[in-house]
Amino acid sequence: MEWGEVESMLAPGVVALVLMGAAAWFVGGFVPLVGASAIALFAGALIRNTIGTPAALAPGVEFTLSRLLRLAIILFGTTLSFAEVVSLGSASFLVICVTVVLALGLTGLFGKWVQAPPGLVRLIGAGTAICGATAVLTVGPIIEAKQEEIAFAVTTIFLFNMVAVVVYPLLGHLLALPNVTFGIWAGAAIHDTSSVMAASLAFSEPAGRAAMVVKLTRTLMLVPLALAFGIIAHSYRRVSVVGIFPWFVLWFVLAAGLNTLGLFGPETARVTGLLAKFLVVMVMAAVGLGADLRRMREIGLRPFYIGLFASVLIAAISLGLIRRLIG
Repeated sequence: MEWGEVESMLAPGVVALVLMGAAAWFVGGFVPLVGASAIALFAGALIRNTIGTPAALAPGVEFTLSRLLRLAIILFGTTLSFAEVVSLGSASFLVICVTVVLALGLTGLFGKWVQAPPGLVRLIGAGTAICGATAVLTVGPIIEAKQEEIAFAVTTIFLFNMVAVVVYPLLGHLLALPNVTFGIWAGAAIHDTSSVMAASLAFSEPAGRAAMVVKLTRTLMLVPLALAFGIIAHSYRRVSVVGIFPWFVLWFVLAAGLNTLGLFGPETARVTGLLAKFLVVMVMAAVGLGADLRRMREIGLRPFYIGLFASVLIAAISLGLIRRLIG
């Protein structure tokens, strides 16, 4: 397929999301407590569940969810200094490790208690512990999960991502959390990277920088998790480290390294930071356009209970650890 044809396929969806993002950005300026990302998310969900998402927008929406989200993360790296990474310290890494292990283990026990299908429980546990839908879609084939289990897990994770974008900043302000504390909490507890960025940037830009460092460190744990699931399922030969490694994280690190060396001036960092924020708003609009509320109702309550348990668990444990270890 030639580039012109690709452009024509992507243009309707991308242009629509640019317009939705611009509108949400404008309205968000009047209600900063809610923020542009949450407004874009709700607007997308409203369109999806009333008039429906036109098929012509699908390629551009998918491109935004995958490629433009990664671009936003890389651009955000240009505003980060490795001094900030060092300042987070080993305590934040300990928070990530303990939270991931407990989320997987306790979610498994709760799922067994409510007698949910084991494959579904593992998928929700992986999605909650690591990186949302990406973890679900990576682990699903490895454990030979059924397609409906993968769909249920993704939908459940998606629902709690939507809630997190709105609830976390409100809780952060209610609890009067410092910027770095909130950023570490968002990065350690919220599922998908897009939701982490949206929630943390809605709180503050320093929170957003801390959240991205923690979240991307957490994302890297998908590699050992997938390998472990592969070994347990006796299918480890099918697990490709190269295939599941989040390579865009290296570009994020490179951008942060160049900024640490002073190659990006303050004005450049300001512009790239604003562009990254706007791309996140577009991504949240795209997420909203994929929110099928009817499908969410159809999946039943057991996956919802597991997702609720996992989400509340990881939020409470991570915040408790952060306050005890970091302050």
